[in-house]
Amino acid sequence: MSDVIRRSGCWMQFTDDRILEFLADVSKASAWEIALEAGMRNKRRWIERRCWMLVEAGFVDVYERRELDNHYEITTWGELYLEGEVNAELRRPAPRTRPPDKVRPGWWAGFG
Repeated sequence: MSDVIRRSGCWMQFTDDRILEFLADVSKASAWEIALEAGMRNKRRWIERRCWMLVEAGFVDVYERRELDNHYEITTWGELYLEGEVNAELRRPAPRTRPPDKVRPGWWAGFG
């Protein structure tokens, strides 16, 4: 894979490639396992946020496990990105909608 030119997006970070590479080698992994492998044991929450960003972009699937750590698995899109076949700029993560308690009322913007 060293001669493959990946087309990363402006939303991606260096950690994202390392996450995808690790997930390509294993079947499923938790954020803690990924952080441990990447040498970032104290950055588990950061890895988890980056995994969710990759989930939103379609590069990773998540298997939520309630009280336990979620498990992440690379998707076909993620594998194609690693092979240089997908431009990540075209697979941007969809922005989340704001929760109802975080949305300003209509009168705030002059609509009400």
